[in-house]
Amino acid sequence: MSVGKKEPGNPEAADYKIYARLDAGESLDSIIANPPTTMHGMVTKESNIRQEYGFWKRWREKTPKK
Repeated sequence: MSVGKKEPGNPEAADYKIYARLDAGESLDSIIANPPTTMHGMVTKESNIRQEYGFWKRWREKTPKK
């Protein structure tokens, strides 16, 4: 899970996948409807996706994607 100090860096992790999809313009509802898997192959829970969305939103306000 992201903590806001840096952008996720592991492409196999769910937080990285969520950030990438949000950066590509995908909606939160779309990600919830088709959740990414974790590094261990488990489906990401909706509550975790919503939490990552909040982290991503605050991160992008401070650090816009180039």
